[in-house]
Amino acid sequence: MSERRTLQTRGEVIEEYSRDFPAEIVETYSRPLPGAIPEKAAVSAAKPRKKCRVLKGLLILLAIAAAIVLLFGGIQWLLWQAQSPDDWQEEDDYYYYDREQDAEEAPITIPTAEPDASVRLTLETEPGYVLSAPEVYRKVHDAVVTVAVDLGDNRMSIGTGVLFREDGYLLTNHHVVAGGKSCTVLLAGGRPYAAKYIASDAGYDLAVLKINAEEALPFAEFGNSDALSVGDPVYAIGTPLDIEMGGTFTDGIVSSVNREIQLTSRTSMPLIQTNAALNNGNSGGPLIDSYGQVVGINFMKLYARYSTVEGLGFAIPSVQAERVVNDLLAYGALQPEPVLGVSVRQIPTQLTDTLWGLEVWADAGNAAVTPGGAADRAGIQTGDYILAVDGQETLSSGDVLKARWKHHVGDEMTLTIWRDGRILDVTLELTDALEK
Repeated sequence: MSERRTLQTRGEVIEEYSRDFPAEIVETYSRPLPGAIPEKAAVSAAKPRKKCRVLKGLLILLAIAAAIVLLFGGIQWLLWQAQSPDDWQEEDDYYYYDREQDAEEAPITIPTAEPDASVRLTLETEPGYVLSAPEVYRKVHDAVVTVAVDLGDNRMSIGTGVLFREDGYLLTNHHVVAGGKSCTVLLAGGRPYAAKYIASDAGYDLAVLKINAEEALPFAEFGNSDALSVGDPVYAIGTPLDIEMGGTFTDGIVSSVNREIQLTSRTSMPLIQTNAALNNGNSGGPLIDSYGQVVGINFMKLYARYSTVEGLGFAIPSVQAERVVNDLLAYGALQPEPVLGVSVRQIPTQLTDTLWGLEVWADAGNAAVTPGGAADRAGIQTGDYILAVDGQETLSSGDVLKARWKHHVGDEMTLTIWRDGRILDVTLELTDALEK
């Protein structure tokens, strides 16, 4: 049972509610009488100046604090300027590559295996079906491995690799194994294998390793990176930062398909740019398309000395990796690139309503057509426009470089050109090698 009582005292109505056994609970509620002024409100109305003085004091304190912060920040900036190298303010290269460039030429003493010309990295011509992100992960995950390289002096290089054959051939970055004395590969389930070194190329940052297993190993399909478009979804699997993070799965899109970057002591090459999260340890891991096929090998990201940079990762396209890997497998070294002996503008010129071509022209004092070179022997002239290479439309100088990359010295290349309103096909005999 409960009982309600109403009392009146000091201008307030007090309502008390009580309940007997099992335990008495007394709840008291109060409210002012109609027209009554609460005591606190009356006190506040009587003393407005005190609040003003408090507010004014608070504003003064905030102003003093802000001044102190600005003064401290200015002193810190001056000290930073005084301690910074003199050339920092004049550097044109604002962005930096997150990779061990100093270790590129470090000797590799990992136990070796002989190259085998019968072993090939092949690209699938049919993409198959579009997969969801979980399906992509399940399809590729087991083929992604952690590469742990002993550098001596209690130092270790941690990277990622991807198996491309069931007999244990895998691909990673050169800078992951540079300076290595031994190499251990951890499969997705954690099982370790001693890896042997076959060959690598520092310029294109690719290396081929081999592990021996009694059973057939899971391996990844490699797709055609030339089929990528900006905005396509892509995924990365790798071992960022440390071994415990193996199998980390991130996603993003293709930000650029032909981002040509000149790296220090490295050949210029068109790269796949992505905003998929890449960190130290992702090097050598796969960049995967929505079909679950490897379309690139992750190898670096950009950062800035003075600010935060996110979403600027790069991968070596699978089309380029195919040639490098197959040269390493067949010859133990990358074979020289052929020379075309022609210079073109970077962007095309519109020739008709539907036709665009790259003008053959002299750049920075260099001849448009190298005397005696492949283009000269084929009859290419200054003022010609290149429409296509080997039947593929060329809309940038990078398209020409990509086409050249697919050839070796001794191959032939077909150019489709525009000359005085006529379309001609000419054949270049690629007999000269590019000097490194």
